[in-house]
Amino acid sequence: MKINPSILAAALGLASVSLASATQYVYLTGSTAARDAVYTTITNGNAVFDAAPLFIGYGSTTPGSTSFMEFSNTIAGTPTIIKCAWSGSEAGIADVSGSGTESFLADPGTAGLIASGATTASSSGLLTDVEQVEVAQADNAKAYSSNPTSTASEIFDQLAIPFVFVKATNEITDQGLFTTVTDDNFKNLASGGDLLAVFTGNAADVNNYVYLAGRDNNSGTRVNTLDITGYGSKRSVAQIELSAGAMVQFGSPAAYQGNGGQSSGGTLAKSLSDTTLSTDQVNGGTGFIAVAYLGLSDDATAEGAPFNAIRLNYNGVPYTTANVENGLYTFWGKEYTLIRSGAPAIATTVANSIVAHIQANTSGFEIPYSQMNVDRSGPTTQPTHD
Repeated sequence: MKINPSILAAALGLASVSLASATQYVYLTGSTAARDAVYTTITNGNAVFDAAPLFIGYGSTTPGSTSFMEFSNTIAGTPTIIKCAWSGSEAGIADVSGSGTESFLADPGTAGLIASGATTASSSGLLTDVEQVEVAQADNAKAYSSNPTSTASEIFDQLAIPFVFVKATNEITDQGLFTTVTDDNFKNLASGGDLLAVFTGNAADVNNYVYLAGRDNNSGTRVNTLDITGYGSKRSVAQIELSAGAMVQFGSPAAYQGNGGQSSGGTLAKSLSDTTLSTDQVNGGTGFIAVAYLGLSDDATAEGAPFNAIRLNYNGVPYTTANVENGLYTFWGKEYTLIRSGAPAIATTVANSIVAHIQANTSGFEIPYSQMNVDRSGPTTQPTHD
């Protein structure tokens, strides 16, 4: 059969798990920046399950980047299915702070999800399981979220999650002189954009503008970005939306999304096509530069073909693991696991297993805190040396 490239199904152990009434379920959501580490942890042998589970994913050809995941095998001998819907850190915190629900993939072997291979079923047919969320991953502590008084329990995952700024590829004159985003630059971008001259240092660069393309307010990446730069995560932002490098028109005459943004880092990354010949819907003319903020896994997509986005420094400092660990590069957050108050025991068991093993299963997009020489209490504070 013809395999839909947006559906990925890989048998990683048992071919399937019995879906009898004894099957227990865990529903997990939250941070897209941490999903690859969670995927690696759950699929790695007996870190969470008794043995490597069956995995089914939807939304990407890369397993750890799929928007929806499910894993099935046994935990302590009991058939168990873990379902993930990666909605963003703030959305995840909100879900486990109350009675929030998300749409999850149907059980393996149903709704066109073939447990032993790929499927050609449509996305609308796959997401048939609407359930209350029990566990969430977040790039920011709940104290810095929109739900600071949440009754969800919170565990620090002992991971640092780096973020980067990138610009969409283009051939605009002097764009190569634009190599860094400072805190002051970002505040101007979040307020509605700025002239290219501000970024290049060439006073003649007044015919093109630089705009911010970013995430919606369900995103922990957004919370960290707005707070670390000093703009403030509780303030509204003026962000544009791109579609294949073109600025999407929202109303008239401006093209800003208001306080909106992309719901997924992967979607944002894939929107960063060449903007050289695109119409500037805000200030007129042809050609503009779009700047986005991304976690490293989505940055890998943005910088790869066919998007070819260009990574920028932050406050003049390039991202490297060593620069984060030593406090020179300060654009990073801390990863947390949250458990809804009253969640079933299996949800707590799974959450604790993920936290216990996630440091040993990082994928290069996260930094184990044991390697860090600095610490910070949250995104509104600067890192200090241990």
